[in-house]
Amino acid sequence: MKAVIMAGGEGTRLRPLSLGSPKPMTPLLGRPVMEHIINLLKKHKITDICVTLCYKPQAVMDYFGSGDRLGVRLTWFTEEEPLGTAGSVKNCMNHIGAEDFFVISGDCVCDLDLSRLAQFHRERGAQATLGLYRHKTPLEYGLVLTSPEGRVERFVEKPGWGQVFTDQINTGIYVLSPAAMERVPKDTVWDFGKDLFPALLREGAPLCALALEGYWRDMGDCGAYLNAACDALSGKVQLDLGLPRRDGGVWSAQPLPPGLNVVPPCWVDEGVSLGKGCLIGPHAILERGSQVGQRAMVQRSILLENAAAGERATLYGAILCKDASVRKGAVLNEGTVMGENSLAEEGAVLLERVKLWPGQTVPPGCRLARSITSGSQKGALRFGDSGAIRGVLGEDLGPEALLTLGSILGTEGPVGLGCSNTPGAGMLARAAAAGVAAAGGDAVIHTLESPVQGAGAAVHHGLALSLFVEESGGVVYLHLFDKNGLPLGRARERKLEHALLQGEVRRTRSGQVGRLRQSDLSQELWARELAERAGLHRPALRHPTVAVGESTPEDRTLGWALAALGCKLEREWRPGIPAFRAQRGGFTLTAQDERGAVVDPGQLLALTALIEMENGCGKVAVPAGASAAVELVAAGYGGTVLRLDRDGEQAQALYAAQPWMRQGPAAAVRICSRMAVSGQKLETLVSKTPRFSSWRREVPLSSDRGRVMRALAKDQGRVPAGEGLRMRTGSGWVYLTPAARRSALRIIAEGPDLELAAELCDFFAGRTVELDRAISEQCAQDTDE
Repeated sequence: MKAVIMAGGEGTRLRPLSLGSPKPMTPLLGRPVMEHIINLLKKHKITDICVTLCYKPQAVMDYFGSGDRLGVRLTWFTEEEPLGTAGSVKNCMNHIGAEDFFVISGDCVCDLDLSRLAQFHRERGAQATLGLYRHKTPLEYGLVLTSPEGRVERFVEKPGWGQVFTDQINTGIYVLSPAAMERVPKDTVWDFGKDLFPALLREGAPLCALALEGYWRDMGDCGAYLNAACDALSGKVQLDLGLPRRDGGVWSAQPLPPGLNVVPPCWVDEGVSLGKGCLIGPHAILERGSQVGQRAMVQRSILLENAAAGERATLYGAILCKDASVRKGAVLNEGTVMGENSLAEEGAVLLERVKLWPGQTVPPGCRLARSITSGSQKGALRFGDSGAIRGVLGEDLGPEALLTLGSILGTEGPVGLGCSNTPGAGMLARAAAAGVAAAGGDAVIHTLESPVQGAGAAVHHGLALSLFVEESGGVVYLHLFDKNGLPLGRARERKLEHALLQGEVRRTRSGQVGRLRQSDLSQELWARELAERAGLHRPALRHPTVAVGESTPEDRTLGWALAALGCKLEREWRPGIPAFRAQRGGFTLTAQDERGAVVDPGQLLALTALIEMENGCGKVAVPAGASAAVELVAAGYGGTVLRLDRDGEQAQALYAAQPWMRQGPAAAVRICSRMAVSGQKLETLVSKTPRFSSWRREVPLSSDRGRVMRALAKDQGRVPAGEGLRMRTGSGWVYLTPAARRSALRIIAEGPDLELAAELCDFFAGRTVELDRAISEQCAQDTDE
């Protein structure tokens, strides 16, 4: 007889184990699972085999070739588009000819008696005979009810317990006649279970089935894959394990070294490294080149090619894909799967059923309770330099993450909640609201459309926390604000990051579940409150006419605020009027003056500081990286500049009281109010501020960011005060600070002209590279010693 192996599956439920390769190529005890099926067919004298392919067919053909190496003849049939199980087999019929043939899946694990099934098929004169298996928990499979003579009487797909009249399930192993296949249309999606067999049953054609003795398992997910491998070691399924069997139920390419704790059964391939005092087994499967560190424990787990479990790591019921690595002291619990090239750092804990997609990293000490798919966050949701969490919709930021975040925020009381006007942002915001309520907090929902307005909602309602979900083009920013409308600050950010890494959803009792409340804060009310707070409250000569676009939420927000002040709005700039534009969630302001000259955010910040000084306020508060021009403005009036990183609570309190120093709409209102009171144009006001040019660079680091910063401080003879290093050098300034999300150093140089700023930036960039190289070399020497 001939046979058809259906090998077109992608293995979606097997991810991340199956990512990047077809499901039949999934490694099982040193060889692809489909190779075990070929060996089963060969055992029953079936050597002429067709193979149907669809997903990444070349990978399968490259490995198996013509089949000569295995003693069989393989003929390949590739589908351009999936045709269903029967449709794919239909393509093989010219090769099959006029004789009966087997059909079997290329990704099941079994040792059923195929010869008995073929004999039964011939004895009954059937057009199709199904191989059945008696399963203890048949709910997830299609049931087949048969007569005592083996005729199929009924199919029950995905039954409830009330429909379980038999424990016989369909294995997907069939003996078919060409007559049965004549009913299958060519080049049409057609399925055995949904189309062909029900048709044969309706027609009364001879359709039979036989429950076979032996072992069968659908390798449908990672749990079933691990169970199949363990069953093979226990002898429940007869597979060729491919290695010599040593004493005590251990299969290994070479004798194991002394000093190990081995609990049979175990399977240890060539080139495996085992550290002294490690414990392997029972049911430890260590593929070629894998490593187990000293005093590590690997039980009921699989380490695929070149995977590594570090010193004192603990694995139980885990799967490590190719080149995955678990560092010292990390713990992987039942059902965890680490994709190819993924990493669990030292002391990390992966809870039950957590899956890590290829290339992802679990940070040191993290207790991870949710699966991490692809994305730029490497598994950890962290605040960036702007005080927001950035991620990709559906990858590192999905409803599960927002549910967790909401439940953490909800433990602190009522939470303000808003989002961009996009379906993705709305979905995430609703998930966060559910989390808030689950933790016992009230979610106060507003319909404002930009993050800067989300900050205003916290102030308006006196909320301890406010969350705004911003989404554009699949990129998501989570903005969080405190009761003053300020970013949370690094201490609270770290606390929140740690809670997110734990991944636990806080829950409360039914009587304490929070409510979803609608905010009364409309666009008009927000704009009136902002104009009232940021205006100068002096008689105005005439409110200016200004140009503000309306294509972005930030610009629409800006327009609402300036209209509330009394400005006349136009949509496009023209000579004689200034134009304003808000960016980055509404927290950055740029402008064009009446002549069309661009006024950058640094100049506008200096201008708002100038307005404060002229207004009699001797102090302003600015962020750590604010332009040095602010210092020069304040010095001209004998004023003081407080920086958030340096001046503690005093700076924080003043910064909260001066929203125009941090919010685009408030700054625009403040500037336009000054124009209305003084009758001066924007270009006249800007001309009073120092003209500073800036140059920025980011230098990648190969060593620790903290060590590089300390070396720079020592090199320049400076004592750090606050965040980063701020230094005056002649007529210029330079500010150095580590990047929050990557190993790099940011350099911002300022000077009276662009040439000086560039020279300063290049000098400190070169010095950073030299110090980074020296630190890396020293670390390498220390490691060698």
